[in-house]
Amino acid sequence: MPDQSIGLAPYHIPKLPFGNYNIVANLNQKSNNDQIESTVLNEGNKQEIKFLVAGYNATIPQNEILAVYPPIEHIGNFAGTFPHIQFRRSTLPWEYEIKNGSDRLPYIFLVLLKEDELSQIKIIETDTNQLDNSTESLDEPKPLKVLNCNNSELFPKADLIKNLAHVRVQEHTEIKNLNLPKETSILVSHRMVEPNTKYRAFVCYYAKEMTDKYKMITDIVTHPNSCVILNEWSFESIGADLYQIDKDKLKNHPVYNIFSENLKDSEIDTLKEIKSYTNAILKELIEKNEEYLKDRKLRWEKWDKKNDIKGFEDQEKNEEGNNQILEYLQYNGKNLKGYLHELKLQPFKTKQYNNLPGDTIQKLLNIGKVSLEHQLKAGGKMVSWYQGPFTNNKSKFNILEKFETVPDHQDYLNLFNEDTGMYDMTYSAAWQLGRLMIMNDNKVLQELKKWKYELELYNLVLEQNKLSHLPDLSIQEPSIPDMLMNYVTELIRFRNFPLYYLLPHPELSTEESIKYFKIDNSWTIAFLFGIFSAGPRLSLVDFKKYLFENPKNLFKENLKSLMPKESDKIDDFFKEFDNPECKKKRQDIEIFSDLISQIKNELWYVFNLKKDYYGILLQSQTIKNWPHLVVELNESHNFHYVTTINNTLRLYITDKPFSSIELYLKNENAHFGKEYKSSDNKFITTYQDSVTTANNNLYKQPRVVFNIK
Repeated sequence: MPDQSIGLAPYHIPKLPFGNYNIVANLNQKSNNDQIESTVLNEGNKQEIKFLVAGYNATIPQNEILAVYPPIEHIGNFAGTFPHIQFRRSTLPWEYEIKNGSDRLPYIFLVLLKEDELSQIKIIETDTNQLDNSTESLDEPKPLKVLNCNNSELFPKADLIKNLAHVRVQEHTEIKNLNLPKETSILVSHRMVEPNTKYRAFVCYYAKEMTDKYKMITDIVTHPNSCVILNEWSFESIGADLYQIDKDKLKNHPVYNIFSENLKDSEIDTLKEIKSYTNAILKELIEKNEEYLKDRKLRWEKWDKKNDIKGFEDQEKNEEGNNQILEYLQYNGKNLKGYLHELKLQPFKTKQYNNLPGDTIQKLLNIGKVSLEHQLKAGGKMVSWYQGPFTNNKSKFNILEKFETVPDHQDYLNLFNEDTGMYDMTYSAAWQLGRLMIMNDNKVLQELKKWKYELELYNLVLEQNKLSHLPDLSIQEPSIPDMLMNYVTELIRFRNFPLYYLLPHPELSTEESIKYFKIDNSWTIAFLFGIFSAGPRLSLVDFKKYLFENPKNLFKENLKSLMPKESDKIDDFFKEFDNPECKKKRQDIEIFSDLISQIKNELWYVFNLKKDYYGILLQSQTIKNWPHLVVELNESHNFHYVTTINNTLRLYITDKPFSSIELYLKNENAHFGKEYKSSDNKFITTYQDSVTTANNNLYKQPRVVFNIK
């Protein structure tokens, strides 16, 4: 997929080179003739700072690594892949100056070895005291591994190393909410993965073995015989053409009902054997899809817009045989396609139960409520209903209608379910959580109390000014502190939020799943009640006014309405033109976009009382292993907000209902490889620049669509 416009750069050299630095500042006396005297006025005023600028020469810590492919300890169909490692810092591979003649090289590279080759290659285990210019303490050395690289074919030569590292620039809007670095650096292995093989990948640099130490080679003239290992991981590649009948996976196929009769799960096998297990309808679908894929390949070869993959896919939509059945039957193991096809789409609720008395309990379970045991203040325990902020409930219950002031105790929010004879502690628990969180943050608590005291005084003065026999007092209306608003806004987006209150039951947190829901606004308001219950009483009028109806937000609300509905297409529109007028318009739009980004971080935007909010909870290893995974709801990635709870759990929230969920990687974030053929060369040997090498080996990524029925 050659495309020079996808955001790749050949290198990023650090501005401050490797080495020791010493900064000295003296206070000198200036004479009357404006000549600076050479003597120091006072040695006590001398300031000296010494520091070292260096990259990693022993171990690269995990927090510097954004992703590796194939993923660590994964087993899957990786045949044809050129493994890579992606660093969070774009300068990392160039933080030591390594030369090959006049060429500047990255100091590190990727080595891929088969498990059975390791017996022939010596791995020396020592410590950092044996490393020249080590940055580690001599008293507390760290482990160090060194590879003896006698077989030069398995290790990239000096004139190839510079073509195996590049910088990836991420500017597309699909990932703007993911808080990922804009620029990252990537090392690509020059060796291809073969099927049915176990591998270990090593991040290394070439070193010279001296009498008692290993020294980094900074001028590579001949092929060295040692390299220091900075990081490593392992994976296993399975057969490239394996298939399996998996009913759980096939249930997501659009016409599953047509071929599901008498269908049984099968073992992993070749397609020829799988056909023998299937019924006549499924077999016919398979054969039509096989024929279609052959014709599709020919059409793709003739397609002259190789970077317009979406256009090609649109053209192919209605082609006969494009039923995608082989996509659902192919066994991919734990690669991206395998993970995406195995995701389970589920409503946010616990499982169905049989033999329940009546249908009341089942209705409660269906909207996301769970029964939980809890303690009573007077001692003892009881079981009550609880539901977190996510629900399937379509009711319009409004907790604001129940109160005139912000409730100062959780008991006011207890509900009783007469049908089940049980208390519902949903809103009481939300209030208590808000109260606990504000009480545990002393700085924000003090800001809240101070503002409420000022507001109380302000309201008293306004009341007094209404009395005609007293002179009017001038007083400024207190504004709600930014620290408090930022604190509340982060919590409303469920950032640094107690997970148990979001997912109170194990069945609401299942691995490799997508759960869809609606946010219960009353739960959110009860949570805010708890936060704002600290300090003097707050009227409901002031609560709504200062949090949601502040007049200063009217201008911002009007500005928000001008936001381009298809802002993700702005870049595509302007990149076709390079004249000054278009550049000026682009700059204006970028300023506008920055302002919109600020607005999106304010409470009145994040939570609007008059709106409904919907979302999905994605729980999957894909988040950790493919951090740039794009999610679209009804073909839109313009989310209200996105919150990453941990490295396998992410929330996507929108203010519009949706019926389809699409997951994919943009080509800019693809891994490197090609369709595996046993006759192909297994190494990158072409000496092109790093951008061309990356573009020529980017591999098309899968798209998976889930439809909510």
